[in-house]
Amino acid sequence: MNASDTYRQYQDARDAAWRTLLRFSVRALPADVFRIAKELGIAVHPHPLPADDPARTLLGRLPGPSVCRALLLGRAWHVYFLVPLDENRRRFALAHELGHIILGHEKTAVRPGVRAFRSNENAGDLIEDPLDISDYAADIFAIRLLAPACVLHEMHIDRPGRIAALCGLPPKAAALRGERMELLNARNAFFSHPLERQVRDQFLPFIRGYGQVPTESRPASPLSMPLPEPRKKEPAPMAAPAPVQELPPPSPPAPPARPSMGFWIVLGAALLAALLLIIIRYA
Repeated sequence: MNASDTYRQYQDARDAAWRTLLRFSVRALPADVFRIAKELGIAVHPHPLPADDPARTLLGRLPGPSVCRALLLGRAWHVYFLVPLDENRRRFALAHELGHIILGHEKTAVRPGVRAFRSNENAGDLIEDPLDISDYAADIFAIRLLAPACVLHEMHIDRPGRIAALCGLPPKAAALRGERMELLNARNAFFSHPLERQVRDQFLPFIRGYGQVPTESRPASPLSMPLPEPRKKEPAPMAAPAPVQELPPPSPPAPPARPSMGFWIVLGAALLAALLLIIIRYA
């Protein structure tokens, strides 16, 4: 590969990765490449294939030690995993095949109605020294789809370990991304392309939310906590009945008071005075 071809392939793959992120509204990492494949109408077949699957014979005719291959059966794309892979390598292998498909790389006939890409390498990780320039471009596409530099830059992530954890990259791809991030940060080579700015803007909610405590682990706000159920009051124990106190019998009514001697003297004097008045008046 000469330098001009390599750089042109790099630019095309990078721009295609940005367009794919925008087209399929990828807003968080790790990018869901399986959803992208599904929305493109690409059937993804896990390992192992059923014994009676006719694709077994077709895949057996393809050269190379690939762990993942794409076949165009009529007008429909099918991606086959040929060996068991861990989650990160499976994600990268599928992104590599998506790169071949989206970039429209050259195909060859396997038999009438069945075509495959001419390149025969897909390691499920970075191909460090690809034999075909299209494999180089597919790796560039895969890394930039899974780990967009503008997003990593805004999140201050540039170490391979953190890149692998955030983006779901296998080790070699994460190491290469880390090296590239160091170079881009040193040059401050970001956001000169309008597509890159659009990708950054699309990821802004994810970038701003990075590092926040997940909702399920945050202490609940007092206003959002469910109200406690009212406690049922236990009936108070019944007090023992107080002993009945016997009331004293009622006192007999007091006899009417007798007029005193003074009362009779006053009464007699009054009567005598009245009698004298009568005698004097009628005498």
